[in-house]
Formats: sequence, C-alpha cells, structure tokens
Amino acid sequence: MGDIRLMVLRHQPLILFEVVSLAKKKWWKERVGEFGVSLLLNAQSLHREKSKYQDIEILKHDQFGKILVLDGYVQACQADEFIYHEMAVHVPLLGYRHQKASVLIIGGGDGGILRETLVHDFVESVTMVEIDRRVIELSNKFLGIQGNYNDPRVSLEIEDAASFVNTAIIDKKSFDLIILDLTEPVGPSANLFTEQFISLLTQLVSEKGMILDSDSIFISKEGSHFLQEESTGGENLINLMRRKKLLPKIDMYRANIPFFPGADFGFFIYSHNNICLREPVLNFTGKHYDPEIHRAAFVLPKWQRYLLE
Repeated sequence: MGDIRLMVLRHQPLILFEVVSLAKKKWWKERVGEFGVSLLLNAQSLHREKSKYQDIEILKHDQFGKILVLDGYVQACQADEFIYHEMAVHVPLLGYRHQKASVLIIGGGDGGILRETLVHDFVESVTMVEIDRRVIELSNKFLGIQGNYNDPRVSLEIEDAASFVNTAIIDKKSFDLIILDLTEPVGPSANLFTEQFISLLTQLVSEKGMILDSDSIFISKEGSHFLQEESTGGENLINLMRRKKLLPKIDMYRANIPFFPGADFGFFIYSHNNICLREPVLNFTGKHYDPEIHRAAFVLPKWQRYLLE
C-alpha cells in the first residue's frame, strides 16, 4: 500500500483532479471538496478525453489495475469493483423472493451492475439507461468488466435518464428493482439528484418494488454526512423520500470499498412497504458476496443507525 496516500486539504472545490509531482514521480490527485480529503495515486494515464458530457480518464496502477475516472472521481477500479457491484445487486435481489424480476439501471456505464444482475435466471428483463456511450466503450476496451449487452434480456438506452423516465411513465412501465448507479452529483448526473427527478422515478416502482441508492458516508465531529449533500444544499435522498412521502420505508446496509471516498459506503433501499432484505432467500456466492456477508452488511454502528430513525 506504499503507493497510496491520504492528505488533508481545506476549503477545496467539490471536484478537482490533476497530476502532481511528488518525490520525482507522477501522481494523480482526487480531491473531495468540503470534506477536506484527497486520494493520491502513483498511476499512469492510459487514456483521457472529454466526451460530450464529461471528462473521462483511464488510469493504470501497478497494484490496483485499471481505474475509470469521470469528472475527477474514481468510478471503478479493477482491484475492488466486484465489491460494490456484487453488494449493490445481490442484496436486493436475493434478500427478497422474486418469482420474476424486472430491473432498471440508471447509469452503470462500466458494466458491472449489468454483469451481476444477469447472473440470476429469475431476472427476466434489464433496462440500462446510460447517457454517455463513450463510458461504455472505454470501459469495455480498458477495464474488461464484461457486462453482456448482447443478452436478450437487456435493453440498452443511450439517453438522459430524466427523458427516459418521463417516457416510461407515459408508457406505464414499472420495475421491481431500480438501481441508481450514478457518478457524483455533478456533470451529467446533477439533474438526477433533484426532487423533481426522484418524484418521477418513484412512479416507476412496482407495488413490491424498490429503489437502491448508494453513497459514501463520512463521520465528523458534527455527525455523519453523505457525499451527495455537497451539491444538494445539505439534503440527502433519505430526507427527501421522507419529507415528500415518496418511498418512506427505508433500510440500509454497508460495505467497505477502498477506492471510494472514505471507504465506508452505504446502500439505501427505498420501498412502499416494509420489505425485509436481511436474510438471503437463495444460497449464492460471488467473489465478495455470500449469505454471511449479506447478513453482516445490515449490522450498522450506532452513528449510522440513527440515520434510519
């Protein structure tokens, strides 16, 4: 772990990334705004471009492999991507007995959520809405995460999620699981962290369906904070769901994901009803996920439990 360092910074913008010189080496820097932390990586830049929607960069690290960076934030790293993708998919799909399931993925251009969703035969359809085709193309070329876009169950929509949701409401579509696999709330994702979009999205949730959101969680002397609060005026999705009474039944689980800010990552389930996901209904084992880690993920420290109260 000698090639990764944490630094304390103060009063930096939300997003800033650059290559800096340290001990005569090239270092890539990710800064996490008002939380005042930074991730430094001694990494080679394999590819960098500005697409129609965002800055895209592919890094290569000797120990951690290839890394996808969007608008200065690490999105997926070959070394640990399986942790996030398995926990985001298998807990909601295996914590509830689905005879058949329809899944909507908002974002997910690296392909990992799609890959894990297609593992399960009871998933009869997967709709993936990604605004930036270049993220898919570059992820396929460099990361090799292997989301199978040719599976007959998959419908890939290259468009803005807000536009898709409006059309889906008109067409009276519904989904059993909606996974928000988004970048941080800047750039093309900024309009998706709004009351208007979330209010519309909840109309696509089936009677026994759910929405999964996730975010980095920080602890400070004032308590716990969500990364998304940086650009939403201090409101997180839990508060919005409760305040507007959209999907008021909320549960939470967590995982340690080293390359995400703070490494402590929370997953949040929103539903119309009290859906208990804490006991897996099928015996499935992935690279990270298994029934034991499923149960353990719902054991929260006291400072996180109060978020659900």
